[in-house]
This record gives sequence, C-alpha cells and structure tokens, in this order.
Amino acid sequence: MATLREKWLAHFLDAGASTFMRKAASARAAGYKCKDENFRKIGWENYKDYEPQIAEWLDENGLSESALKLKLASLLDAKEVKVFQYEGRVIKSEEFNSLGIQLKALEMALKVKGMFAPEKREITNKNDFSDLTDEQLDKELAQLEEWDKKQNGEA
Repeated sequence: MATLREKWLAHFLDAGASTFMRKAASARAAGYKCKDENFRKIGWENYKDYEPQIAEWLDENGLSESALKLKLASLLDAKEVKVFQYEGRVIKSEEFNSLGIQLKALEMALKVKGMFAPEKREITNKNDFSDLTDEQLDKELAQLEEWDKKQNGEA
C-alpha cells in the first residue's frame, strides 16, 4: 500500500491531472488531513524530499534544464499567422511577431536570469508590535522573511 508521500508524488507527476506540478493540490489529493494552510507546507516538504526524483522525471519527459532553455529561447521569436477573410474566403494571410508570447517568454527569461524585479507584496498583520523590544522585532522580522522565502521557493 502506498504511503501518503508516495501518493503525493504520483499526483504531483500526473501530467493529465489538475494536481500536476501543484504541491498543495497534490497533498490534498493524496489524502493528507490538515488545515488549508498546511497543505502548502506539506507539499513543499514533500517536494524538497523528492526533488531528485522529480528532476529525473522531468529530464526523462523532455523537460530537462537545457531543453527548457532551448524552448524558452525559441519562444522569444514566436510568430503567428493572421488570416483576413471576406464573405468566407481568405483574402490575405500574413505572419506577424506574436508579441504576447514573446513578452511572456522575455519576462520568464529575465526571471530565470535574476534580472526581473521581484513582485512587491503587502504584508498585513493584525498583531500590534508596538510593545516589543528591538530584539523581539528582529526575531519576528526574521521569521516573516523565512516564511516568505519558503512561499517563494527560495529556502
């Protein structure tokens, strides 16, 4: 019988499922019993534990790092054909740069190279920290930064 972790991996790598490459959704589908916010934590922990197997699966399925880079580079030159019709007959077709695809590819390439400004997020906290010492504030800030790194896959 498969463990919850093995079920998580199967859901995570099921290319035909809505859980494909989705950490929290895979944890939920695997049958973990927890609060909503903990599915993300479980998904992240499983992902880190299975990272070598996931990388191997990606390589075997044509999604190696070099293959992805080549695909991304090709998308920077993406084209599309516009067809012009009149009364059901094609009167002209012309190839154009697919600017939407090219823009998305450029954004991805910039992110990969670390040249894209990180998204700014507003963090609201209902807690009142006005009575904390500087040392306590530093500790709270460090915990928030660590949590943020985990959410962004940096830790």
